[in-house]
Amino acid sequence: MRPLFRILALALLVGQLTAATIILARHAERAGGMATDPPLTERGKQRAESLDRLLADAGVSEIYVTEVQRTQQTAAPLAARLKLTPMVLSGANVNDLVERLKKLGTDRTVLVVGHSNTLPKIVEGLGGATSAISDTEFDRLLIVITGAGKPGLVTLRYGD
Repeated sequence: MRPLFRILALALLVGQLTAATIILARHAERAGGMATDPPLTERGKQRAESLDRLLADAGVSEIYVTEVQRTQQTAAPLAARLKLTPMVLSGANVNDLVERLKKLGTDRTVLVVGHSNTLPKIVEGLGGATSAISDTEFDRLLIVITGAGKPGLVTLRYGD
């Protein structure tokens, strides 16, 4: 097993046993152009499939996405596998999502698919800190493990 996957497995195991585990993924590559709500590119669809394979056995019980199709399409393969309907929340209202995440039970694992400007705000709202995500960076995966004290944070990359 590659070291990166060992770290992810350990983080998820620790989160399952002692706290809530919140997996934050940047949406996959979107088509360019003038569209206000562009879909995923073929590369983005491949990255979404990679996220599905990576999290298939992670125990995800809820998925949160924003109102735009790129977040929904990124989460779609995993949602289909797990037979979950993602909760669609406004990308403009990060505070509502943070409050919802703070109320998770200690044995929950959820996936949030968000944006370069929302994921760091979510981590901050949960009491952690992370670096900025550039607009051209589509492989960021942040795992926040909540519990007593400051939350733990693992930063990974997903996809090929």
